[in-house]
Amino acid sequence: MLSTWQIGDDAAHSVLLVVSELVTNAVEHARPPLTLHLSRENTARRVWVGITDGGPATREGAWASSCAHDEHGRGLAIVEALATTHGARRHTGGTTYWARLPLAHGAR
Repeated sequence: MLSTWQIGDDAAHSVLLVVSELVTNAVEHARPPLTLHLSRENTARRVWVGITDGGPATREGAWASSCAHDEHGRGLAIVEALATTHGARRHTGGTTYWARLPLAHGAR
């Protein structure tokens, strides 16, 4: 989809990294189902990424509960570094964690 939108390599790599971080957080800390949302905001030259989950998990995922504290916990810092803005929206049935990323590298 990113190539169809003619998004450059740097921006595409940033989008994929943010998707990976948000999905990983959802897998480790939330209940299924997970839904990925991607949209291109043409007027603002940004990509909107969202991951909707089924709400907080009752226990941590296997990876988070099995590794040392210093081996995880950097995901939101990565999202903050790459996104122009990000946040979460709680709604019936779950939470959507989202981020907006610029299409041009360094264009914040």
